[in-house]
Amino acid sequence: MAPLLEPGRVLVVDDMQPNRLLARAYLEILGWTVDECASALSTLRYLGRCTPDYILLDIRMPDIDGIALAALIRQKCPVGTVKLIAYTALAQADEVAHIRASGFDGVLIKPVSLEEMTRMFGSRAHEALLWAMNR
Repeated sequence: MAPLLEPGRVLVVDDMQPNRLLARAYLEILGWTVDECASALSTLRYLGRCTPDYILLDIRMPDIDGIALAALIRQKCPVGTVKLIAYTALAQADEVAHIRASGFDGVLIKPVSLEEMTRMFGSRAHEALLWAMNR
């Protein structure tokens, strides 16, 4: 019997649609329910009506950058209520350290692989998918 899948909800925030689509595809493979926002303003509106388990948040966005948005999110959703995962192409050690110090629970470097997404978000659904495919 396949394992029970009990994933939660992830909000993917990125101004670039291809990045949102890739993240959505991986997260849905892992069994997560995925919502998307393309801007800081739409993210804040979303958080007014829904609280996801995770927010996968791009750092470089045109309206408000991800670090500033993370601070606004923490005002609405205190630490422990939502996990913030940075989704960024900034890969230098000092940049990653700055992101982590800004209140993020984790960092994924673009381009992200399914394996990296699995390590960050859990593998229960992925294992169930592999089990079903190999039956």
